[in-house]
Amino acid sequence: MFRKNLLLAFALTLTASLTASADPVCKAVHGRVDLAASTGPCSSKVLCATGVLHGAIKANSEFFGTSFVETYNTPDTGVVLLTGDNTIHTADGDILTKDSVVFNLTGDGEFAEVDTIVGGSGEYLDATGYLQVTGTFANGVGVGMYVGKICWRR
Repeated sequence: MFRKNLLLAFALTLTASLTASADPVCKAVHGRVDLAASTGPCSSKVLCATGVLHGAIKANSEFFGTSFVETYNTPDTGVVLLTGDNTIHTADGDILTKDSVVFNLTGDGEFAEVDTIVGGSGEYLDATGYLQVTGTFANGVGVGMYVGKICWRR
């Protein structure tokens, strides 16, 4: 009976540890991103841009614009809606995001965006979460601040 209880306790401990390792690990992140319009080939009819992320995420990124929409208010505000795909290249793998941006085409080029994390590679294979970025982008260069949460399985 003792042996049976010992085996049962071992099996339960092993199951609990396997379940715990399958749970996602989430990390709050924040930092700065330096932006530039791409100077190389760009097949997007909207915008291609690169970024260098500093802070909790140390990486380079590539943005590929997928849509650009003027609103009823664009003639008065200069604000448009922009969507795109972003690949953030870290030392541990890539983070893939789908970005939704509100962008002012006038003045300092103020923008605010939500980047939904939809997966990745390496350590970020099944990543989820989001980044919120605010900043300015004018004349092909910009800077922003990001905050968010990244979840992945280790």
